Amino acid sequence: MLGCLHREGRSDVTQARLRVIARTLGVLAFGVCFVLVLDRATGTQPNRLNSTTPLSASRRSLPASAEAPAPAPARVPAVLIGPRAKAAPVSTPFVGMPMVGAVFVSGEGGRPGDHYCSASVVDSPGGDLIATAAHCIVDPGNGSTTEAPFVFVPGYHDGQEPYGAWTPVKVLIDPHWLANSDPDYDIAFAVVHETGHPGARLSTLVGSEGISFDAKLPAVVSGIGYPASGEQPIACLNTLKPFQPTQSEFDCSGFANGSSGGPLLLGVMPGSGRGELVGVIGGYQEGGLTAEVSYAAVFGSSAQNLYRQAVAVPTGS
Repeated sequence: MLGCLHREGRSDVTQARLRVIARTLGVLAFGVCFVLVLDRATGTQPNRLNSTTPLSASRRSLPASAEAPAPAPARVPAVLIGPRAKAAPVSTPFVGMPMVGAVFVSGEGGRPGDHYCSASVVDSPGGDLIATAAHCIVDPGNGSTTEAPFVFVPGYHDGQEPYGAWTPVKVLIDPHWLANSDPDYDIAFAVVHETGHPGARLSTLVGSEGISFDAKLPAVVSGIGYPASGEQPIACLNTLKPFQPTQSEFDCSGFANGSSGGPLLLGVMPGSGRGELVGVIGGYQEGGLTAEVSYAAVFGSSAQNLYRQAVAVPTGS
């Protein structure tokens, strides 16, 4: 009987110990879970990006094929879009749009010197094509028979180069312009590469404008240009109207020297700044003799043929 009592006593002790052990394990499990939750909340995991890590830094860490960056958003000036936008012959300075830029003299080491013309990025398979005026590059009628080396800086303003500097690797100009600066052919396309980054794709970075040929005029368009005397572009919404069968006219103040090559865009979108390029400032009088009246060669079959040649240039040329 004593033996039975002894076994029952040992059983009771064993069960008590098991209960203590179970409680202890429960407390430990709770503690481990609590630490894990706290670790996640404070972001201390070594392989996890901290919430303060810039998005650009995280994207740079990814291979190019993992995530293609979206084109930069455009800060389209209110004068061109929105309820207050109305056609008027008055320009307004603004901080620029990614798809439009200034053309600079190529300085020491290929760096931009002074800006003297304007240009815009247009659709192309290679994503590396800009449009400007032919007289911004070569002007046989005025004694300039050699292509001037230049640098294109998209989105330029106030000394800033937010999307880098791009140099031409292939320029396409109509033979009629090269022969005697015929104003009806004052349009040029250039394939450009970023200085120091030949594999970069311009339109992936900034987007691109569409292009339209034989647009019906008159039409209200957005004109953008970089006067050589300033450090910001100007914008104007007004009517592009026929001047001659092969020339159009755009009346707006402020489009002085440096505005040549600037885009005339139909239907600019508020968020992206994308529109349809229907002309570049140039043509008659190489764009005009006053800052109030500008001209542009009509985009007809010759401009379309030149564009087809430009988009056929192999990527990497």
